[in-house]
Amino acid sequence: MIALDAVNVQVTPPRPHSDLQGLEPDGAWSRSWQVLIAIVGLLLTLPVSIAIAFATKLTSRGPVLYRGTRIGRNMEPFGIFKFRTLLVDAEQRIGARLLTPGDPLYTPIGRFLKRTKLDEIPQLLNVVKGDMNLVGPRPIRPVFLATSMREIQNYAARFVVRPGMTGLAQLRGGYFTHPRDKLRYDILYIRNRTVLLDAKLVLGTFVKLLNRWLTLGLLLALVFLSATFLPGLFRGPFQVAIGGFNLSPFEAIGILLVSAALVRQIPAHRLYVYRTPTNLPMLAFVLFSVATALVTGEVTPRLRDLAYFTGSGFVLFFLVVSGEMDATFARRASRVVALAAVAVAVLGVLEVMLVTQAGDHIPRITSTLGSPVVLAAYLVLGLPLVLVELVCAERRGERDFWVACTTIVVIGIVLTQTRTSLIALWLAVAVFTWRLSGRAFRLVLGSALAFLSLMVLVGALQLSPSDLSQDWVRRVNVTEKTLGTDLWHARGFIGIEPGRGAESVVTLRDPDGGGEVRRVRNDNMHLTLMLRTGLVGWALMMWIVGAALGGMYTAMRAVTDRRLALTLWAAFSSGVAFLVSMSNFNAFYNPSIQIVFWSLLGLGTAIATHARGRRPGFNVIYRFGQGE
Repeated sequence: MIALDAVNVQVTPPRPHSDLQGLEPDGAWSRSWQVLIAIVGLLLTLPVSIAIAFATKLTSRGPVLYRGTRIGRNMEPFGIFKFRTLLVDAEQRIGARLLTPGDPLYTPIGRFLKRTKLDEIPQLLNVVKGDMNLVGPRPIRPVFLATSMREIQNYAARFVVRPGMTGLAQLRGGYFTHPRDKLRYDILYIRNRTVLLDAKLVLGTFVKLLNRWLTLGLLLALVFLSATFLPGLFRGPFQVAIGGFNLSPFEAIGILLVSAALVRQIPAHRLYVYRTPTNLPMLAFVLFSVATALVTGEVTPRLRDLAYFTGSGFVLFFLVVSGEMDATFARRASRVVALAAVAVAVLGVLEVMLVTQAGDHIPRITSTLGSPVVLAAYLVLGLPLVLVELVCAERRGERDFWVACTTIVVIGIVLTQTRTSLIALWLAVAVFTWRLSGRAFRLVLGSALAFLSLMVLVGALQLSPSDLSQDWVRRVNVTEKTLGTDLWHARGFIGIEPGRGAESVVTLRDPDGGGEVRRVRNDNMHLTLMLRTGLVGWALMMWIVGAALGGMYTAMRAVTDRRLALTLWAAFSSGVAFLVSMSNFNAFYNPSIQIVFWSLLGLGTAIATHARGRRPGFNVIYRFGQGE
């Protein structure tokens, strides 16, 4: 541990430890490993850098990179690279002062980049060039140099080494630490600097940044966007069998991050959960699953089902509810969902344009989710949030943008050519507009009726009378076969096929009573849930969803913020429509839909819990020590 035992001292060149002879920080070895790390860092952060570049260019005028003059080793000036976080003329307007957190000179994403330190990624180029090291005193602006040299004794001592991206002063101090105090840390670093100390400071900085980046909102956004655009990560590229589960590396990392985020939410002296309408039904589902596992002796498959529903649904739900919910968080979360739905729909439309076949056949779009049915359910879940952005848009240009986005999402749903999705689409929009205005509600009803009638008459989008008849017969036969497989006997109440996941196949016979003709997949989540957890388990799961929706509906009148109230109602509309989408595929066994649905359900419940104008109640599960 380095002690702060000197302030105003003359600095001598650094003395390497006896066991690190030849590895001085300014030697060839030190420069080599720093340049190597800088190059690797540039490559690893390339996707993030591209995203920041696009976001900066779209949200403000001016260059992506900022190149300002800084004072380096031997007081020589050099040009430092950063992602631009301020308006183009901000440096002249700032003058000789530090920025404040509420400064109006930041770009729309500048404050976020500054807070997360992502704006400093381009400084890795300065390390490669030789202007900076990874570790050292931070470079200063020329406007501060004369003042600091005049007012702080021995201030020139910090310029005997290259400046760094991080340092002892940054880890022990901060942005607003007085320059005199920073000099103390800089001198201590210079007097004791070694390659080993540099490595420790780089590692410490990484841990500090990771702790800063590991916010609830960012974690949820990463999980959500990964499930949306890279769903294959949840199934590969390779999997490891652990306790009967096939776990992908991405899922393992996700579990660790979620666990870390949950631990950070726990106070030092007690573990608690907020009181929500879902607490009791979720507890009942858990106890029922454990009890049936012990009674039947089918411990592994039944606990596997419980672990899956808990880990991929309930935990995510509580993670959202337990966060610091406010209007800003809700607005950002709803906008991420809305823009993701628009982006996925755009990719689907481009897919149609690229692969349209000859003749009058229009292919069913799948976009990034790999299935038209899954895509349709995803877009139906996201559409009410797009409508929130449209309704809350204040400027004409913003309204025009969200009108176009709404149109694209609706077109995307239609192009999936999924009959059930059209019903879910109508239901989601009808429920949302019902609360919005009577005129909008009547317009939705009339337009939907006219559109469906036209499609049935022309036989488009698989809506001809013969297509509808065949689909109805298939659904009835699959339902009858599923319900007839001992589901109404004693064992049917607790589940006759636990632990089999999404694979559900029934054998159908011909209508004349002949032999078996084909094996058909059961793509109805309601029926699959009955087979896995029984009629009781299905009823408990519906109780969970219904309790969450009921809590949202009840809280509507108590939420005074208009945008929060609309977001709450959009989550309610999505949840109602999802109950219809569940009848068309095994929704809970699709990672993308599972994450989106429980996140939206959690978002609505969080608003209902935290934005009702009174302090939310909570139940203490366990107390640690003597804390109160």
